[in-house]
Amino acid sequence: MPVKILENFTVIECATFVTGPYAAALLGDLGARVIKIESPPDGDPYRYFAPDRFFSFNFAHLNRNKESLVLDLKADEGKEICLKLLESADVFIENFRPGTAARLGIGYDALNEINPKLVYCSISAFGQSGPYAEKPGFDTLGQAMSGLLSLLSDPDNPKVMGMAVSDYVTGLSAAYGILGALLARASSGRGCRVETSLLQSTLSFIGETAA
Repeated sequence: MPVKILENFTVIECATFVTGPYAAALLGDLGARVIKIESPPDGDPYRYFAPDRFFSFNFAHLNRNKESLVLDLKADEGKEICLKLLESADVFIENFRPGTAARLGIGYDALNEINPKLVYCSISAFGQSGPYAEKPGFDTLGQAMSGLLSLLSDPDNPKVMGMAVSDYVTGLSAAYGILGALLARASSGRGCRVETSLLQSTLSFIGETAA
């Protein structure tokens, strides 16, 4: 059984599919209390990946050891409840497109005002700025844009990898950054913003080959 080094820490997750949920699950494995906020009416779309129409194996694996709360963040009441939770949380994880969290009133600047100790983690497809920043992304794009796919597939007959390598590497990178930020907070008393993306994390993963 792993040491519960995060037993007294609370993580609020507003994330779907793989990257953010995996990062939060890793923190939960270390003992953190993870509260996953899902949007009505259906919640995280990964719930509905076959074979089970509501609680797929994919979803169960990535959301182990979590509590789930349905909140409409576009409604005043939902946002108010979310902010109340974040006032005393240690970590916030989101994988919205850049700018979405701020429009919902839960961007880094807003949350830093109510909880300066919060470690705020943003996960995106291509980073928070740049020509591709506002584009959506998924695992295969992360592999392709970083060059990883060219190492794992025949260029003359390209095929998608059997597992979501970029998604999982990005989740690992996010969790790694969050742990570093929590360690720094122990000395400074203040949280900070942690950012990563499918492109950044996968490029780092194949660093020697990319160089």
